[in-house]
Amino acid sequence: MFVSNWMKENPVTVTPDTLVIDAKKIMKEHGFRRLPVMDGKKLVGIVTLNNLREAQPSAATSLSIHELNYLLAKMTVADIMTRKVITCPPDMTLEKAARLGTKHKIGALPVVDEGRLVGIITESDMYRAFLTMLGANKVPSTRITLDDFPKDQDAIIKVITILDELNLTLCSLAVVDDVPIYGRRQLIFRLCEVETDLLRDKLTAAGFKVANISPIQ
Repeated sequence: MFVSNWMKENPVTVTPDTLVIDAKKIMKEHGFRRLPVMDGKKLVGIVTLNNLREAQPSAATSLSIHELNYLLAKMTVADIMTRKVITCPPDMTLEKAARLGTKHKIGALPVVDEGRLVGIITESDMYRAFLTMLGANKVPSTRITLDDFPKDQDAIIKVITILDELNLTLCSLAVVDDVPIYGRRQLIFRLCEVETDLLRDKLTAAGFKVANISPIQ
């Protein structure tokens, strides 16, 4: 899947001369944590909740309440925005976009196509996408984890054959190498039905190490 499949199109934006208090109001009304900053049709920055927090005066300031309110009322987005914006194109894969966000420790990527802002994709959008890819939204279903899964392709074929014999429908399947903490290779798959005991017996008899079977209803 690609960024274009999951991004929010036509995102709400602000301009460099938007007052900070107005940007804060927009974020609060819409539940946003960041806003792209546009100068005409050009993306020139992004303003985030962290930017807003950092713009708040220190508790140790010697300014009076009146002076503080005056300064805050005059402050614009240009004064606090992040100018170096990490972006992605709409045809980037979700995996690559997730790696990009993780690398730069950011929660959203404005989506730019040939210099034009066409959307924004956030952590939440990626979570929804990966949940869909893993079949986690399917109810009822059954999630199965096999530990120390062999690297040969015949092992996957053997699992599929067992599911076929039991007339079970596969929703999703993923092989995970070097699972954190365990450091083992796992096969994690999800069925579109609820099945536990018979499936466990069949998988165990075939030589697989069943770590967990979790029915979800």
